[in-house]
Amino acid sequence: MGVLRMTAEGLIDPETETHYAFHKSLKQITFIHCHDFFELFLITHGQVMHIINARREILPEGTFVFMRPDDVHSYEKIEGRDCELINLAFPRRTVLDLFNYLGKGFRPQRLLKPAMPPRLILSKSETALVKAKLEQLHTIPHTSKPERRTQLRILLVDFFSRYFSRRRTRIRKSIPDWLDWLLQEMHKKENFAQGLAVMQKLSRRSPEHLSRMFKTHLGATPTEFVNELRLDYAANLLASTDETIAFIAMEAGFENLSHFYHLFKKRFNLPPKRFRAQNKKTAIP
Repeated sequence: MGVLRMTAEGLIDPETETHYAFHKSLKQITFIHCHDFFELFLITHGQVMHIINARREILPEGTFVFMRPDDVHSYEKIEGRDCELINLAFPRRTVLDLFNYLGKGFRPQRLLKPAMPPRLILSKSETALVKAKLEQLHTIPHTSKPERRTQLRILLVDFFSRYFSRRRTRIRKSIPDWLDWLLQEMHKKENFAQGLAVMQKLSRRSPEHLSRMFKTHLGATPTEFVNELRLDYAANLLASTDETIAFIAMEAGFENLSHFYHLFKKRFNLPPKRFRAQNKKTAIP
């Protein structure tokens, strides 16, 4: 059987730039196909066998996948299991506009070049949230085409910055759900500023187990991870505020100023004062 090629011209409304489909059950094996557009799909319930670019992989509930043009795939029902998924398709030009908006720092080639499409497994709460956002897009009347197009673009910015950013995708796909959730929580200022005590409480794991998981999945210790977040936050404050260096160090969670100076210079190859001088821009109202 040949590969069916689907086209944006035949599927996607050019005025809304989107095609939405909610499959509550896979009654049969789908035809192997590719397309000239992009799509996101989310497994909202159950699991399915995904045949993708000549490989086979089981996708459990919560799997969120970014499909590129020319990825060749199909779905197979797993015996005794069913699958529910939401699919959102959108044309090349929409993605090009999105990547241009996000800028060079987003590095879209890390999503486009790999042999396999980017995917990650969301926690149950995240799966429910993404599902609700997708369903909300579908509630906009088809007659309100400009609104549907605008909401699609808002949604894509949200999804790609939140789930397919460089920070998120550099983490190995095998990361446990609890650790993935913990990393997101630790990116919050109120958590990383308080450091390992909060991390330990949120994780509900022993210090030894937590340290092993960090080494395995991130190649760093919990302390190194927290300090990286604190230093990045401090660097942003140095470049964007007039607060004193001592205040910024404390605000980021460092109680020892000399330790902050040592770590900051090690990470940025500059002491805080010189970093500020080189990076702070002053705007006169």
